[in-house]
Order: sequence, then structure tokens, then C-alpha cells
Amino acid sequence: MIYKDILPGGLRVLTREMPDVYSVTTSIWAATGSAYEAADEGGLSHVLEHMLFKGTRRRNYQEIAQILEDVGGQMNAFTSREYTCYYTHSLSESFELCLDLLADMYLNSRFPAEEWAKEKGVILEEINMYEDTPDDLVGELFNRTLFAGHTYGLPVIGTEQSVGGFERENIDAYCRAHYAPAHTVLAVAGNVRREQVLAMAEKYLAAAFAQMGAEQQRTHWDKPRLAVPDYAGGRIYTHKDIEQVHVTLGVPGLAGNAPDYYTLNILNGVLGGGISSRLFQEVREKRGLTYSVCSNVNAMAFGGSFSAYASTSPQKADELLRVLGCEMAKIAAYGISEAELARAQMQFKASLLIAQESSANVMVRMGRDEVVYQRLRTVEELVNSVMAVDAAAVQRLAQQLLQPQKLALALVGPVEPGVQLEELLSC
Repeated sequence: MIYKDILPGGLRVLTREMPDVYSVTTSIWAATGSAYEAADEGGLSHVLEHMLFKGTRRRNYQEIAQILEDVGGQMNAFTSREYTCYYTHSLSESFELCLDLLADMYLNSRFPAEEWAKEKGVILEEINMYEDTPDDLVGELFNRTLFAGHTYGLPVIGTEQSVGGFERENIDAYCRAHYAPAHTVLAVAGNVRREQVLAMAEKYLAAAFAQMGAEQQRTHWDKPRLAVPDYAGGRIYTHKDIEQVHVTLGVPGLAGNAPDYYTLNILNGVLGGGISSRLFQEVREKRGLTYSVCSNVNAMAFGGSFSAYASTSPQKADELLRVLGCEMAKIAAYGISEAELARAQMQFKASLLIAQESSANVMVRMGRDEVVYQRLRTVEELVNSVMAVDAAAVQRLAQQLLQPQKLALALVGPVEPGVQLEELLSC
């Protein structure tokens, strides 16, 4: 069972008691990410994530790095389009230390100018790293094409121009505006008790928010409701002097709370979700066109995507693209078998239930559900939803989504394949 409590000021606290494990995963979520950045703030959520590790009024960056490792714990963070999460994983006996540290970073970071001067270089190198990683780059190009004109299409990490222009004052102002109690979620999963979590949340977060002085006070951010994307199809190619052509071919998908979301996950499982999937069997096992091929569902609060990714040598790229499109088209035209349906359902069910054995996985699921959808879904609800999907619903959704005029194609490699976009989704 997941407990949800709301403390004075609006701080939400989620607790999942897991008495049979030794560990606890403690996290603080901010309900903001790159999709909520203004035009002159591109990448600022990700910059702020980095800078929270660079010193507080109580601890310098070295102490932040060492304090959890001294007790065998770990700490990290991640930024997405819709949220930012800071988390620790430790023995349950270190829970209070973990929350003390996370709260200190979240509430009392100083953003020293000299540290930003160094960290700016780190982030610019991170941007360069993504530019040199073709499977990451082709995904960004696909998002940019499909979500053209929407903040979902902007890179989470920002650009060299945007990141290079930020000063510490920009970081501090963004933190004060967005990291307010009403937009903060504490999610804890592991060998802890609800009462213990609430007491520590009051001590280290709720009371600290209330006692902030004027110079620290978190302003109220009127979080906007994002528009539903006006999806765009099309093609984009970037030349890279590498051995393979990397491709992402896809269409608009669904929001994570859409009625057909679980149907889409079954469609994804059949198409490219494992080594028994149609793409793996046809593209790799039968034709030997690639080492890596898969399909992906990317679901957010107001939209999403459904796509296939693969890479191959330039002389095989046209054939690869035609096979990807053909396998998509065959599901829309002929549907899936009952055996494929049952296999995909069991894969989803097993993955979900096995993940419940990890406090980190439990934390991520409940934190994301609360921040993005303001709704906590039980494991039983998720399993029942996916097991209720039938083969006819999968074909109907495939016909709805997999339409030629909706296709977006991103390509990265030494040469651009000659196959035309309108030739795909056919056999």
C-alpha cells in the first residue's frame, strides 16, 4: 500500500513500507522540467539539477559527495521534460541522514559562482557527449521533428548557446520560483514506517520551508497546463562520419493517462519489446540487418510517441527502413495473434511485479505518477488494465496511430538513405 499525506504548505509525502528489505530509497521530486522552461531558460532545469550538488550553507561539494558513501549509500539525480528527481539509496538505518542531506541541497543550495563556472564546462561537455552518441542524437532529432513547435521537442539538456548564457542569478531565481512546497513531492520506499517518514518530512522539509527568510523565500509558481502537441510528421537527417546509419521511425503516441495507454504497451511489446518480438525476429534473426532493434513508448502528461529504433551499415539502411515500416503496417492490417497477446501481457505483468521487489523502482513509479498525473495507481490496477486488453483493441489502435501522414523519421549517419518517407508503412 502507498500512503499519501499532504503537509501544511502543500508538500506531498508518499510512503511505501517494505519491511522485508534492508534498504530505503528516499527522493525529492520537483514538478518541473524542460517542458516548463521559458524560451530563454532552455536547459535550466538540468543545470539546476547539477548545481544542487555544489554546496549548501552547511556542506561543501566534497562533503555532499562523501557523506553517503561513508555509510555505504548512493546519491544521484535525473531531469526529464516534466520533472526533476533527487534520490538516495541506502541502508534503512541511514534514512534520516539521507533526508537531511537531500533537504539541505533542495532548500539551502548556494550556487557559488566559481562552481558554476566549472560546472558550465561539465554540462557543455555532456552536450558534446550526446552529439557523439548517435543513438541518443537520433532520438533527440526524432523528438524535435515530431513535437515541432512544442516544448516536448526541446532538448532536456539545453544547447551550448542557452547553457553558456546562464549566470548564477538565473539558477537561483529558477530554483526559488519552481522548488516551492506545492510543487514538491517526497517519495520514500523501503524499510521505514509511515510515521517515521512523516516526522522526518516535517522536521527537514515542511518546517524548513515555513522558516525561510525573505532572502530565501520560494515564490509561488503558477504552473501552466501544457497544450496538447500539434504533432508534425517529416524527415530529418544529420551527417556523422560513423560506421552505421541510426534510424528512429515513429508516430504520435498517447499520454500516459489515456484510456488506450495499456493497449499501446501491448502493441509495443508485440512489435519490438523483446527477442521474440516481430522486429527482433524479422530484422535481426531472419535478415541479419542489425545488432540492435527495438520499439519504444514515450508517454507524458499531454502527449507521447511510439517509435522503432535500429542501426545498420549504409548499404542496408534502405532495406532496414522498409522492413521496419512493413512490420508496423502488418499489425495495422492483420492484427496480432492470441499467442502474441498473451506473451506481451505476461511480459508486462512480470516486469511490473518483479520491479516491486526493488525500493528504487517502487519510488520511481509512485513519484512519477504523483508528479505527472496526480494519481497513484496500484499494482493491481496496472495488472488488471493490461490483462484486459484484447487483440482487436491492439489492431484498432495500430490502425489509428500507424498512418503514413503521421510518420516522423530521424536519421544519423555517414550517408542519407534514399528511401522516401511515403514508401514506408507498406509491404
